[in-house]
Amino acid sequence: MELISTPTVEATPILAASNATATATPFQPEPRPDSIYYSPAVPQEWIKEGGNLKTTENAKTADLVLDFSGQHELTSVAQFERIYAAGVPFDTVIDSISVVELRTLWSTGAPSLAGYDQILLSEPTYGVFKHYWGLPFESSIKIVETQDLTSELWAVSNALAILPFEAIEPRLKILKVDGISPLDRPMDVENYGLTVTYTLSGVQGAEKLLQPEIEQIRSLIPATNRDESKMTVVMMTGTTALARVTLKKIELNGYDYPVEMVKDWFLSADLRHVSNEVSFLEGCEYVDAYTMQFCSKPDQIKVLENIGVNVVESTGNHLNDYPGDAFAKTLEMYKERGWLSFGGGINEEDALQPATTEVNGNKIAFIGCNPVGFDTAWATDTRAGSANCDYVWMNQKIAELKTQGYVVITTFQAWEIDRQMYDEYYRKIFKDAAYAGADIIQGSQAHVPMGFEFVNDSLIHYGLGNFLFDQMEPHNIREFYDRHIIYNGKYISTELLTATLTDWSRPAPMTEWERQALFDEIFTASGMR
Repeated sequence: MELISTPTVEATPILAASNATATATPFQPEPRPDSIYYSPAVPQEWIKEGGNLKTTENAKTADLVLDFSGQHELTSVAQFERIYAAGVPFDTVIDSISVVELRTLWSTGAPSLAGYDQILLSEPTYGVFKHYWGLPFESSIKIVETQDLTSELWAVSNALAILPFEAIEPRLKILKVDGISPLDRPMDVENYGLTVTYTLSGVQGAEKLLQPEIEQIRSLIPATNRDESKMTVVMMTGTTALARVTLKKIELNGYDYPVEMVKDWFLSADLRHVSNEVSFLEGCEYVDAYTMQFCSKPDQIKVLENIGVNVVESTGNHLNDYPGDAFAKTLEMYKERGWLSFGGGINEEDALQPATTEVNGNKIAFIGCNPVGFDTAWATDTRAGSANCDYVWMNQKIAELKTQGYVVITTFQAWEIDRQMYDEYYRKIFKDAAYAGADIIQGSQAHVPMGFEFVNDSLIHYGLGNFLFDQMEPHNIREFYDRHIIYNGKYISTELLTATLTDWSRPAPMTEWERQALFDEIFTASGMR
C-alpha cells in the first residue's frame, strides 16, 4: 500500500502589540441586597427610605421584610411592638373584657357579654387591625377621626374603642383585657391581647451587608409606643387619722394589720399619698370613737412606712387639737424620712408652698389648702398648721407650675357633707383650679365617697372617702383610691380602686358586686349618665 504523505502546516504566529498588557478577567461579586418590603399593616409614619434601600411591593423578592411575623425563610433582625388599649367612657362600671369577646365582635358582630356591639377606631388603627384580625363584620366597626374618638364614645352607650397607648386620655376608662391593662406596671406585654408585634427580617447575609440600613430603621421606628421608664404612678387616698379605735387596733394587732389587704396597691406606685389629718403626739393614748380630739402615737407612723408613703398632705382640721408643738414635730418626722409634705407647714408662708418632685422624667407638683378651718388648724406667722386658702395666689402658682412643665395635683380640705356630690357653689374652687391648669383636683375632706367631674381633660374628684379612720357607719366605710398614670410629661389616665373599711381600721378590697354598686351610685350622682 502506497503511503500518502501530508505536508506540515506551520501556524502563523500572532504578534502582540508592543504596548499590550495582559488583563485578568474581573471577579463578579454577588449583588448587594437593596430592597425592603413594608406590609400594608405597617404604620405609614414608619415607611421611609433606609439608606440605599428601595421599597418593593413584592415580599417574596425583598431582601428585608417588615410585617407582623416576617417570612419563615428569613431571619429576624429587629422587632417593634405597639400596645393598644380598649377604652370606654370614664363612667363605665365594668372593668374588663376578653380578647375573645373583642375578636368575636370584630369578626361576627356578636355583642360582648357587657352588650358592646360596636368598636370605634381611627383610620390608622383600623389599617393595623384589618390585617391583624382580618376584615371586620361591616356593622361592628365605626371609623372616626382621632381627635373625635372620646367625644364619639361618650355620645353612645354600646361602643368601645381600640386606640394606641399614646392616644389614651383622662376621660377614658381603660379596660383590662383578660386581666391585663396597659396601665399596669410591670405589664405582662407578651400575654396581653392587644400587643401587636412587627418583625423586621432579612435574607441570608442581609444583617451583615445591610447593617447601616437596619440601624437606621431601628433609629426611625420606636421599639415600643409604651416605655415604662417614662411612666409615673401616683396613688392618692382620702382621710387618714391613726387615732381613737384605729390607734387601739394597731396596738393590739401590729403595724401591718390596717394596711395588709391593700398594701400591694401602694407598693406598685411611685408616689404614695396620704392626707394625714392628725399629729403624732408623745403620750397619746386611746380614746373612744366619739371623742372629737385626735392624736396619733409616734411609733404608729410605721403603718404609713409599711405602705411606702412618701407624700403627706397636711390640710386637715385636727392637726392642732392638742396644745403645744405636736404638728411642728410631726412635720419634722416627715422631713427625717424624706417625704414630700404640702398643704401645711411650720408657718403660714411655708404651708402654702407646693411640693415638687421628678420621677421617671415626669415633673409633678402637689399643692393644697383648707378653705374651711377650724381657725386653730390654720398656720399663722408663729404657729404650724394647715394652709388657709388664698385662691388668687394659689391659682397663679398653679399656672406658674404648668408653664414650668409640671403635672399639677391640687387638693382642698373643703366642706364636709354626707352627700355624694357638691352643688355648683361648692364646686367653684375646684373648677377654678382646673381652669388655672391643675391636672388632678381632689377633695380630701370627705368621709363619704363623692362624685367626679371633668373640666376639659382635668379630673375633679370631689371626695375619696376615708382611708384609715375609725368611722364604721355604712355610708362611711366605702373608700376610693385613685391611681393616676402620668406618662411622658402628661397626665393620661386614672384607675379607680375601691375598698371597704372593716374592724374600725382595716380596708379590704371590695367584692365585684360592692364595687359595681358604688360605681352606679357615684356616676349617677356625678350627672355623667
